[in-house]
Amino acid sequence: MNPISIHADGSCETQTRLGGWAAVLQCGEHQRILQGSATDTTVNAMELTAVIEALKALKQAGSSVQLFTDSNYVVRGVNEWLVDWIKRGWKNARGEQVANLDLWQQLQNLLEQHTVTLTWIPRGQNAQADELAQSARLTQKPLDDAGSEAAPTVSPQAVSETHIMIAGSRYANREALDYARRVVRRVHQLGHTIVVGDNPKGVDMVVVQECRRLKAKVLVVGVTNRPRNGGCSHGGYIKIERDTYRAAGGHLYDRYHVRGRWMVDNSQRGVFVWNGDSQGTKRGYDYMVSRQKEAHLMTFALKGARHG
Repeated sequence: MNPISIHADGSCETQTRLGGWAAVLQCGEHQRILQGSATDTTVNAMELTAVIEALKALKQAGSSVQLFTDSNYVVRGVNEWLVDWIKRGWKNARGEQVANLDLWQQLQNLLEQHTVTLTWIPRGQNAQADELAQSARLTQKPLDDAGSEAAPTVSPQAVSETHIMIAGSRYANREALDYARRVVRRVHQLGHTIVVGDNPKGVDMVVVQECRRLKAKVLVVGVTNRPRNGGCSHGGYIKIERDTYRAAGGHLYDRYHVRGRWMVDNSQRGVFVWNGDSQGTKRGYDYMVSRQKEAHLMTFALKGARHG
């Protein structure tokens, strides 16, 4: 049985108590991504939830797992404190009930089912899980103007939103750009979150502009510190920090190739507005099809099209 590698992380905004969690499971060449969110929570609860949900997703008992997290709370809890907590009847050294008791009990039960080695790593080495946890938190509906909650509590076990990727060519004609705007409006009407790149030209740019106009839920994805097309102040921005994908020959892909794959892996469906020539757009569509996700390739031929 191949060993399983898991990177887990949690995120929570102190003021709003909105949280998100994520886990990236890797076994050989196969990768699975889990995300979810919760309201009225804490960062420690989200860190624990990420680990719990990752272990719950394992299909076979007795799996050998190498689990990485940047949470000292989780690592020390498992490696140093858990045995004594159980001996004391789930009391800490001060005789108080352990915080997040229900989560710790769930985790302890899962640890008994598998062989798990839990290791702390710096946040910079946990970038993919960190970005996913933040995106899960950011895509929750905010409070409305009256201060009441605009959305029901999201179960920590459920993906917070349906993510629809809209991608397209840098060089696109008016018909293609108008189509991209219509897709944005439709996704916005359905209440889904749009995932789009940060290219300052073509389809990415008009999608971002339409999202600004509609205040649509959106995640802009790029490789620089700030989105090159300005992004959306009401939405989120995800910076792809490092390359986690390798080609068949073992070499690392470039950052923009990785950005495209990350967007596909974190979306349930994709709409690709293609000028009939752009290699990047067609490559993204092909990758989404290979991941057995719903993908639509809409072709708007551009005379004298340039790659992009």
